[in-house]
Amino acid sequence: MEFTHSDLDLMRKLGIAVFRDKLILDAQPPITEGQLAKVRAQVDGELPPELIALWKTCFGGKLDYDFEVTFGDHLYSASFRELFYPGSKHYHDLDGWIEVELELGQEAAEAQGKPIPERTPFLPFGGFEYLERFYALLKPDEYGAVLIYAQGIPWKGRLNEDSVAKVADSVAELFDQLMLNEDPFDEKSSEYATGKEMVERIREVEAEHPQPADKLKQGVRQSIFDWQGMIERATFSGALSTEVSKALRSALLYAVDRSDLGLINRLHSRGAPFDITLHGTGGVLDCAMVRQAFEVVERLIDLDVDLGDAPVLHATNCSDKLLLKLIKHNVMFDEEAIYSAAETGAIEGAGALARSSQVVEQESISQIVSKATERAARHERDATKVETGKLGSYLTADDYRKQAVLLREFASRLKGDK
Repeated sequence: MEFTHSDLDLMRKLGIAVFRDKLILDAQPPITEGQLAKVRAQVDGELPPELIALWKTCFGGKLDYDFEVTFGDHLYSASFRELFYPGSKHYHDLDGWIEVELELGQEAAEAQGKPIPERTPFLPFGGFEYLERFYALLKPDEYGAVLIYAQGIPWKGRLNEDSVAKVADSVAELFDQLMLNEDPFDEKSSEYATGKEMVERIREVEAEHPQPADKLKQGVRQSIFDWQGMIERATFSGALSTEVSKALRSALLYAVDRSDLGLINRLHSRGAPFDITLHGTGGVLDCAMVRQAFEVVERLIDLDVDLGDAPVLHATNCSDKLLLKLIKHNVMFDEEAIYSAAETGAIEGAGALARSSQVVEQESISQIVSKATERAARHERDATKVETGKLGSYLTADDYRKQAVLLREFASRLKGDK
């Protein structure tokens, strides 16, 4: 993106900056020499020139792009949303995160009987709240490289362990990797598509400053990942490249989100594999089940393609007929699928699943009955909490009570009482 001096002055007043052709919203003023000296005094090593270049563009702000990273076999969608700066008031600011890192380093050194460091060789410069942080490394053998830390969450299908991975050789390379998985200007894009904050801000600018706004708009569009074009050009024989794999993931997610059976058919006719990971460790079948794209599930089963061996985690609102069809197709399930199916009406299918051998780490019938009964009691407690305002939920109190009734009916049938 090329801007005139007047464009840059205007953008600075509007709180917009551009670094490596990526928009930064709520952009703070460029770093001063005094601020730079203060940061240097807190770290052990030279600050990478690319990081200084970023800070001289703006010392903090917000980003609105997609970024993927792999932790082992877990495909993770990272939230590189904040560029830390002093006084940001977002959890820890830049000084706060440096202090946290120094304290951790000091505790580790003390535990290992090593000299206590006074500065940190890792500089956390961005991320998302307390969940994710991006670090610039200052040690000579890794100088300038960028690491990501992501906090594990004990939810099925999510990253369950605190994880670290190298994502770029420099801050500049990190920014070059940022992209948009969907076109945020497209009215048909998904509700929570990344980039919509940028679109909203550009439209505000456009009302009074159409020419700079048009440059910003074109710049954002350059970051949209053209998975359609890549899919049309790709050959799917042999090992897939990183870019083709990403394009195929994007195509399958698009098909699932819109129940686009035509796209599923085209991918199949082109010989595209369907056994790739779409998110976390889950494949297209699990994704379609979670998003309740049951027409897509039917088509995938009818095509009899290899869907990988990742188990289906949830079966919420799945019909008895489809669940029985999945069992017959030898699909593997997580135990959670039993209860999510039962509490949303698929009692026959949930019972068949409970008695099958296709549940990962499956427990005995008596244990499943006990868990279903406990879950029903929890739903009844949640119904009361919703009514008294102690629980916020997209489900109503009646929804929780209905699920409790269905779970008890499921448990009763499983015991053979009916």
